[in-house]
Amino acid sequence: MALSTVVMIFKAVRWSGESGVELAQQEFLGHFTKRDWKECHAMVAETYTDKWQFQRNELSLLMQDFSRQFIIPPKASWRTTSIRKNNKVYEINGILSFEGGTGPSSGIILREVRTYTGLPFRFHWKQGSIIPWSWQLEGIDHPTLELPSGYIPGRHRMLAVPF
Repeated sequence: MALSTVVMIFKAVRWSGESGVELAQQEFLGHFTKRDWKECHAMVAETYTDKWQFQRNELSLLMQDFSRQFIIPPKASWRTTSIRKNNKVYEINGILSFEGGTGPSSGIILREVRTYTGLPFRFHWKQGSIIPWSWQLEGIDHPTLELPSGYIPGRHRMLAVPF
């Protein structure tokens, strides 16, 4: 009983605040790399919105469209540059890059993706409940990332942007 209490306290502290946001970010990208769409989707808030006017289900489809370009998916790597808290939402900024990955057009896609790695992506996270590890992704932003005109998630196979 005492050991389980200590473990729960340790886990609660570890998943709180900025360290919790970092862990949530890494966990989300790990699910993406493994193509674990169920877990990715579960980490996206029902209220998710972004600059492309996508909602939760559309983000899930967009991630799958990107991943379909690879037989073996690339590993997503993240380097945090800053974290800010605004009310109850944490904004984590960082450089998102992809390494490896194979497929018929993987070289072209990874070259295109690299054009976006110079400027930081911005992920917005909020705790989904009182449980410390219940982080939910509220939004994603990038200053220069644009999607192809007319792109509809789930309907296009060729997508060279990760989020």
